[in-house]
Amino acid sequence: MAVVGWIFEQVPFLTMLFGSDWLLGLAFLTLTATMTAFGVPGVLVPISFSSGALLGWEGTLAVTAGAVIGSQALFLVTRRWMGARVRRRWGERLERFDRDISRRGFYYLLGLRVLGAPHMLVTAASAVSAIRTRSFVAATMLGFLPAITLASMAGSAI
Repeated sequence: MAVVGWIFEQVPFLTMLFGSDWLLGLAFLTLTATMTAFGVPGVLVPISFSSGALLGWEGTLAVTAGAVIGSQALFLVTRRWMGARVRRRWGERLERFDRDISRRGFYYLLGLRVLGAPHMLVTAASAVSAIRTRSFVAATMLGFLPAITLASMAGSAI
């Protein structure tokens, strides 16, 4: 306990951060968005657990919003910088894939998110596909929500 007190004395911002639920929620949202945007694997469950322990159900909202914002950022950057290159190289091979994704992409993506497929791979594949941005955001939010909610509620139980 003495170590924790020493850390709070050395970094006064931490006292203010842990004293305000609003600032702590914003910190969780920013941390989640950053980690997700950079494609760091396996961050949602530990961050959700921690946010649930410190914020309760508000932690679920902060982490979900951060995960969607980070995924959207990765999606848009990948679509902008890699979409044209992949289309030039694999264009004719992607036609059937694009037809299926344009019709049922929301359900494919939702299933992959719920099953826990690798985030970076799923987001990159979605970015070079014909899926609409609105469908990507909705499927990502609904697909991440069960895991984030379970981890957050488990954290709030301690």
